[in-house]
Amino acid sequence: MNIFTSKITLFFCIVGFTMSLLHGQNTTTDCGTTTSEAYIKYIQSIKPQLETFEQAFLTAKNRKGDIPVKTVNAIPIKAHIFRRSNGTGGLSVSELKNAISNLNDIYKNAQMEFFLCDGINYIDDDELLFFDKRDENALTEKYNVAGLINIYLTEYIKNDANESICGYSNNVARQDVIVLKNDCVTNDSTLAHEMGHFFSLIHTHGPKNDTLTEELVDGSNCDTTGDGICDTPADPKLSNKNVNNFCEYIGTETDANGTAFKPDTQNIMSYSRKGCRTHFTDQQLARMYAFFMTTKNYLSCPSFNADFVTDVSQTCEEDLTVQFKSSCKNITKWEWDMDSDGVIDYTTKNPKHTYSSGIYDVTLRVSNKSRSISKTYSKYIKVGTQPDILNEDFDDFDIAGDKGWTANDVSENGYNWYVNFGETATENTGPNSDNSNTEVLGKYIYAEASGANPGDVAEFISPCFTIDKENSELEFSYHMFGKGMGELHVDLKTEDSYINDVVPAIIGNQQRHQNDAFLKKSIDLSPYTNQTIKVRFRAVRGSNWEGDIAIDNVFIKTIYIPISDESFIVYPNPVKDNLLYVKTNDSELISNFEISNLVGQTFLSGTVSNRPIDVSNLASGTYLLILNDGTSRVLKKFIK
Repeated sequence: MNIFTSKITLFFCIVGFTMSLLHGQNTTTDCGTTTSEAYIKYIQSIKPQLETFEQAFLTAKNRKGDIPVKTVNAIPIKAHIFRRSNGTGGLSVSELKNAISNLNDIYKNAQMEFFLCDGINYIDDDELLFFDKRDENALTEKYNVAGLINIYLTEYIKNDANESICGYSNNVARQDVIVLKNDCVTNDSTLAHEMGHFFSLIHTHGPKNDTLTEELVDGSNCDTTGDGICDTPADPKLSNKNVNNFCEYIGTETDANGTAFKPDTQNIMSYSRKGCRTHFTDQQLARMYAFFMTTKNYLSCPSFNADFVTDVSQTCEEDLTVQFKSSCKNITKWEWDMDSDGVIDYTTKNPKHTYSSGIYDVTLRVSNKSRSISKTYSKYIKVGTQPDILNEDFDDFDIAGDKGWTANDVSENGYNWYVNFGETATENTGPNSDNSNTEVLGKYIYAEASGANPGDVAEFISPCFTIDKENSELEFSYHMFGKGMGELHVDLKTEDSYINDVVPAIIGNQQRHQNDAFLKKSIDLSPYTNQTIKVRFRAVRGSNWEGDIAIDNVFIKTIYIPISDESFIVYPNPVKDNLLYVKTNDSELISNFEISNLVGQTFLSGTVSNRPIDVSNLASGTYLLILNDGTSRVLKKFIK
């Protein structure tokens, strides 16, 4: 089952309350939350990205103040309060503000701060006071605000089984929804619990409510069972029955080894008594921080944000001067940390900064008359990332945007490239492993189709590389299997612009089975000799979620056989460095050449040889190269 087509909905239920008189219900469920196998697989698939940020977070926390711990990321909330049709009732403003304040007290250690964006949206409708989860799509289509966490607050909620619940969270792609029952909001731990679900945490007793956790008390399988987090003790599923009023565990359950459980009755993600739940562990905090940085960093309030734009963000050169422009108007103070080292570099609205070689995070903190917020943009500036030679198998990548590469969700619908090993997050699509012949699983890059829309575009762009050999080609391996397969386009970026589809677009299924080997494709780079270029892999999402596109082993190689069946090869075209090569595939074939303008005026002539032709006396323009074998080429010349 796909995690994005069958929504990952996480439920937190009320205890001992019934709405039988109001809504004809006579049952109240005690937190029937389940997490799908597909969701667990999804989290496993993005673990390389998550672990990079988790490790940085934990290392910084242990050092008591190093980045990223100094950076508090502001996360906007849009509150939708349901009231009666006559405009009365509903959660009060003071109750909402107290709930957000309590939330911030808990989440400050995750470097998250929540704030109310653009006021409250009141929805006056008697019917919506008794909310049915099955009506969520109609609700969100009408009221959701993109780019915010939309929190809906109502009198009563029922799930698919018509059971009364306290609330649930939906973090699918960019759906970004939390629905809560009003009298649960005033409980300090409930909103924090649902927000934990939103930022990827599952219950400490694991994904299933009806079976005992497989996690062992000794922690030996903590990263693959239970909640997948190792500093939360194995939990046999806490409840009011096995936790007393003093928050002491009084149960007698044992694990598969016969060892008695010693769960944390105060963990917010447990089913312990609500009054007992007060904290997250360090690794839970790190996981939520990592999930925000890798998956939910797009959250932004339109009227008050720390967003910015730049004229350029990367270069092949050894230094780069960047013009920053704050894109929010309602700001009275700006604090720019250009390398996220905790030192404020500028306090002006639109500073200019020069970077030396390296990859940099950028943090901006902005203030108005009432509050301050901040945001960090990870690996935003890339300077001088050109490798000595492009030869990438991605095995040492932590995230797709690593080592000078850039991954972009062009459509901003959650379609992007990820690092992975083994199978992809969704079934019946993607490869089973990387493109290697070894028993050890390596990594590859893939575009995850789940959660995106047909036609969405994701880009994966290489660092700069220079073509210094005349007969060079780019080779890459690709895997495209799934009944909803889309398209893979390969473009080259020269110093002037992108050249799209340097090879014909690869469309639809290319493998017949999921375990089929990767295929290979080569691109002739001889026209770009002595130029510095980039390669862009452009994935177009297909008809449904069964359409993961994977690439691996991207490298430059020099070939020693003719690249073309033509008698002569002419490169580079356009000419930029005053040197033109005219090569023949037949060493015995000798030819003369002429270069003329389009009206027949000859400027150069000579004999084809292994040496380049000096065209420095030609001005910028379009010419005709004529060879005595009867062929001709349209030739362009640009002067830098």
